[in-house]
Amino acid sequence: EILESDVGDEIIMIPSLAAITDALLALQPLRVPAFAFSWLELVSHRCFMPKLLLATGQNGWPHFQKLLVALLQFLEPYLRNAELTESIRLMYKGTLRMLLVLLHDFPEFLCKYHFQLCDVIPSSCIQMRNLMLSAFPRNMRLPDPFTPNLKVDLLPEISESPRIVVDFNTSLMGLQG
Repeated sequence: EILESDVGDEIIMIPSLAAITDALLALQPLRVPAFAFSWLELVSHRCFMPKLLLATGQNGWPHFQKLLVALLQFLEPYLRNAELTESIRLMYKGTLRMLLVLLHDFPEFLCKYHFQLCDVIPSSCIQMRNLMLSAFPRNMRLPDPFTPNLKVDLLPEISESPRIVVDFNTSLMGLQG
């Protein structure tokens, strides 16, 4: 009921969404593989995903990032070894569709979390990585690459640093083990 209302009280909405996120993380595909398709449907549902990503101050973004990483971690061994059974192929296709929705409606989310998301995608999944890395903020205008004598160094956008939320220490420690 809370998630279906358009005018939700932000004080109630974020904790409710966080609780649902925690429940979905407890039931993630790595733990309950038989629930994977339903899990993907719940995570990408029109009453959940947009509410989480449109929360004031991007408060829902870290929650959705955890869900997306859990999904990609489930798919990773199958994609790395190219073991795509029909069910995994459907799961992959559903994941790509969700990522396309994110790219179209929430490109800033993909920009902000591209490092963590690409970190769990196997290097052989070029299409999925390109989809993640093709995101750019809606307020940014990309230059025409066919402009003669284009000097990237002279573009005003080059002076803006990208916003990246990443803990490099965790990633580097993972490489040592």
